[in-house]
Amino acid sequence: MKDTSSAGNVVVDLATARENYLAEQEKDSPNVSVKFRYAQALTRDEKAENKTRGIGLLLDILDEHSINKVECLFTLSTTYFELGDHAKCRQYCERLLRIDPTNEKALNLHRCVKDTLTKDSAIGIGLAAGAVVALGIVLKFLLKNKN
Repeated sequence: MKDTSSAGNVVVDLATARENYLAEQEKDSPNVSVKFRYAQALTRDEKAENKTRGIGLLLDILDEHSINKVECLFTLSTTYFELGDHAKCRQYCERLLRIDPTNEKALNLHRCVKDTLTKDSAIGIGLAAGAVVALGIVLKFLLKNKN
């Protein structure tokens, strides 16, 4: 993938981002933007373990620095969504919306994850109800045969 500029952020491929990050770590005061770009590259990778590493770096940035908060929170939200962790996606999306309540991408993601969680809850309730009915039928059959 080539380097491209979008909304002021530079998107780089994972290998380049890793090289830049490792070189930056050798300095007395590493630039947090380099760490952020590496974290973004990791979260865009197809491998779940790279996404998880990216999440760790983003959480470090959130804890240690006051810059890139909105970008970190949005990247965390989308990465958790891609990994299927909808509860954490919603948590970080809501945290972002407390900082920037008009962030359109975050509002759309929040709506999407709420719909997904609602659908998952309905499916879970349906499965639980089905299991209770099945258990009742089995118990009735066992008690009938016991007599």
